[in-house]
Amino acid sequence: MSNSQDSGCGCFLSLIVLGVLGLFVVPSYLSTRSHGHGTSEAISSVGAMNRAQQAYFIEQDKFSDAIPALGIGVKPKTKNYTYSTRVTDKAAFNYGIARSDKYIYKRKYFGPFYKKIKRPLKSYVGGVFIIPATEVAPNAAADELTTISILCEAIAIGATKPAAPTYIDDKLTCSEGTIEL
Repeated sequence: MSNSQDSGCGCFLSLIVLGVLGLFVVPSYLSTRSHGHGTSEAISSVGAMNRAQQAYFIEQDKFSDAIPALGIGVKPKTKNYTYSTRVTDKAAFNYGIARSDKYIYKRKYFGPFYKKIKRPLKSYVGGVFIIPATEVAPNAAADELTTISILCEAIAIGATKPAAPTYIDDKLTCSEGTIEL
């Protein structure tokens, strides 16, 4: 008969190793995002303003020149952005302009330690254009109108108002200095 006794030290050591590994893995896992909090706010808000302008046009046969009239709850000024809308005869342009004093604080992790990285926000512009319905639905009535929209992000960071998108020769395009999202 052998007199071997298990001390339980192996299980305890395994728990310590897993705990230390968790300090390195969990912070990195929790910090992964495609956009910072501030930019996702602007993308959502300007996108919602675009959709609300399309709905407003269907109901009123024109665009709204006031954000509250869109009924979507976007405040003209938030912690990170200032929102506005500009209307012409054939289009509505919705802006999310970064506040000049605001930044995204992204964390760069090295194990359990991190460093805050200060990154300025980008600005956004959305465009909603009135077009003949026959351009998107060939069987539509010749006098019927519809809308199409686009959302653009400024390439440069900061509080600069991006150039409005265009609709020329049946083509919707973000202007120079912006990219389509």
